[in-house]
Formats: sequence, C-alpha cells, structure tokens
Amino acid sequence: MLVTVVLAAEVLVAVWFAVFSLMLLSMYLDSRSLPVPRLDIAGRTLIDSAKFAFLTGIAALAVMTVMELPFLR
Repeated sequence: MLVTVVLAAEVLVAVWFAVFSLMLLSMYLDSRSLPVPRLDIAGRTLIDSAKFAFLTGIAALAVMTVMELPFLR
C-alpha cells in the first residue's frame, strides 16, 4: 500500500512539474510581444542585489567544495 502511495505521489509531482513548465512557457511566449519596462532605482537595486547574492553563494559553494577536498587537508 505504501509503495502505491509513493508511486502515485511521484507521478503527481511529475504531472505538476510538466504543467508548471507549460505555464512558464506560455507566459514567456505571451510576454515576447510586450515592451520591456524601464526599471526605476528600486527595481535596479533589487535585481543587482539578487545578482550579487547569487554570485556570492556560488563563490562560497566553490570555496567550501575546494576546502573539503581530501588532498588539501
């Protein structure tokens, strides 16, 4: 019984992901004809902060990965 529930949950997750991906694709295709908005200072700050946070996280992950290599200990 538990195996059936787990398999059903996995199938439902796959269906949800497919529908979500199609929704994102539909939104992208609809937005291609719209004009690109000009961001104000708050929008630019938010985007720049998100970029900085992403790059900082990737750099920290790379440093921690290198520090965990066994031949560097």
